[in-house]
Amino acid sequence: MATYNKIAGAIDFLVEGINAGTDQWAFALTNTTPSGTAFVAGTNDLTTSGGYTAGGTNVTTTSSAEATGTYALKLPAPTTWTASGGGFTFRYVTLVDKTTNIQVGYWDNGSSIVMNGTNADTFVFTPDTTNGVFTIA
Repeated sequence: MATYNKIAGAIDFLVEGINAGTDQWAFALTNTTPSGTAFVAGTNDLTTSGGYTAGGTNVTTTSSAEATGTYALKLPAPTTWTASGGGFTFRYVTLVDKTTNIQVGYWDNGSSIVMNGTNADTFVFTPDTTNGVFTIA
């Protein structure tokens, strides 16, 4: 299971500039360890090819609420990518606020995942739907 990592510079945006409950969120794939907060489709993630579309896959917010002093953003699961043609390779899944083009965190799969297009390999990413993709306490 991949481990979630926050991008430290995004904390200020989360607290002051992002409307997590109504903004458009996406999961994007990359080979480069995400750093910094700015997100540019096809630059911070993979380019469009082999079954992947630059900018990632948009998802709809399931829940965005505070309970007993802890805010949690919950996004639906799973998100699936299927390779085609020449396929693609990635290591990280990034969480992107598409409304503000801010990447706020990422999951590290530990090593590169090669998606073979000839075999129509499928990668299923399942974020935590119980506790949320991130919490702020």
